[in-house]
Parts: sequence; C-alpha cells; structure tokens
Amino acid sequence: MRIKLSNRLAAVAGYIEKGAAVVDVGTDHGFLPVYLAESGLARSIIASDMSAGSLAAARRSAVKYGVADKLTFITAPGLDGVGASMADTVVIAGMGGETIAGILADAPWVSAPGVRLIAQPQTKAPELYAWLLANGYVLRDMKRVRDKGRNYTIIICQG
Repeated sequence: MRIKLSNRLAAVAGYIEKGAAVVDVGTDHGFLPVYLAESGLARSIIASDMSAGSLAAARRSAVKYGVADKLTFITAPGLDGVGASMADTVVIAGMGGETIAGILADAPWVSAPGVRLIAQPQTKAPELYAWLLANGYVLRDMKRVRDKGRNYTIIICQG
C-alpha cells in the first residue's frame, strides 16, 4: 500500500530533488516524509513537529506504510534540533507566512548557499514572500495549486 498525497503536498513533493536531505517542519501526520521514504526520492528525511501528539501521528503513519526505519523524528519548535549539516532541503508547509518567517529568522543557516527552501504558507503568502526577499533569499519558482476548493501558494527559494 502506498500513501496518496493531497494535491498541495504532491506539488510540494514535486520540488524535492532526488538525493536531497529533507527536513519537514511541522510534519503533522508525516504524510510527506512517508511519501519521500516510499519513493526513495530523499537520501535522508527528518520529520519535525513541536507537538508530541502530531509527531506520534507521524510515527504511526510511518509504521503503517512500513518506512519508520527510514525517518528521523524530532520533537521541537521550528528548526530547533536541526542543524545545517542535517538537511539541504527545508520544507515548511501548512502554517501562516508570519510563522514561517519566524522559524526562518531563528535558523539563519537556511539562507546559506546550497540550501533549498520549499515554503507553502496557509495565510499571508505576500508577507512571507516580501520577508524572504528582504532577507536575502532568491526566488527559484512559485506555483499556485488548488486543493479541496482552496488555492495554495508554494514558494521555492534559496539563499
């Protein structure tokens, strides 16, 4: 049995390069990390969430799909507990643009050359985009995707 991603998460996954070391911040149920593990797309995958309950749900998803041994789970807010040597691709999806900006402000290593950021804000996408540009990020792509009757913006950038 393979996991089926929503249109939103499938679009996010489409920006992850083969062989990437990925951290999924705010992983919630861990659907994206499970997909990455099943597909063999990423060389390493960290599922991170500040909620112990959400991380427990992510572990259950990983066990259900037989990939728990391919994921690292971290209970921490934002990128706390994740260092620059642990990931070259940072996914932050499903939270407000101001929250994403705050997470990035607390983890300046994400703006280093060679680190790819995939951000999918639920709200305040223009504000996040302005923050990214003001803080040295370079836009690589931007996409709008429709999922369950709602439009989402996906922003791909690098420092």
